[in-house]
Amino acid sequence: MKKIFVLLFLSLFALGFSQKKKKSKTKAIVEKETLIIYTEADAESTKEARVIAGFLKQNPGHAKTDYYKKKLIEIIMADNSPAAKPTITPMSKKEVEKMVNNNELNGSKTIVSNTPEASIPERTVNYAGVGSSSAGKKAEPSEKNKKTAAMLTHIFNHDPMDKEAYVNIKNRSKCNLIVKISGKKYYNLDVPASGQNFILVDKGEYVLTTMVCDAKYSSLKKINKDIEIELNLRD
Repeated sequence: MKKIFVLLFLSLFALGFSQKKKKSKTKAIVEKETLIIYTEADAESTKEARVIAGFLKQNPGHAKTDYYKKKLIEIIMADNSPAAKPTITPMSKKEVEKMVNNNELNGSKTIVSNTPEASIPERTVNYAGVGSSSAGKKAEPSEKNKKTAAMLTHIFNHDPMDKEAYVNIKNRSKCNLIVKISGKKYYNLDVPASGQNFILVDKGEYVLTTMVCDAKYSSLKKINKDIEIELNLRD
């Protein structure tokens, strides 16, 4: 009887230990960091202006340069369509063509101007002119247009002393992410499940943190170049 009691006790102890070990086991996060390189396949399949602009910058003199410039103009004009923003007068197609053909947004005063503030230049984007329904009052460009214009300015900037870098987060998981980027400045980036999102940050050292579903992610990054970070859960 005593032997049976001991065996039963050991069995229950082993079962409880195995369950506790199973509960404490957390899913591992798979991280992949790469420099951003745009391929012709990316430029062909994308509907994002930043990808085509990046491809044109990385591949000067490509045989299909004119084709991709035309595609880039069409995407920018579609995003700047007055149908989506009826109170805004969009920039003209001639202005967009000049921007793309020059391969440099900084040369177009209509689109970008730098305003000094506390000795740090800040980009100010003017995607739209005066609204037709409100004379004398400038219409504000949408946040999407501001972000796209800032990104294109950065991509077409050939200055090696550029103080900004571009971080693209690819989320391969089935959960939405809020990535916190903490350093000399602080940024939050929402990344949808099975999607991606990008942000421009001042170059420097940052700690990136988020929850990938129920797994915690934290990583120290020295960001001095445009990078892409892919996050997923290990199967």
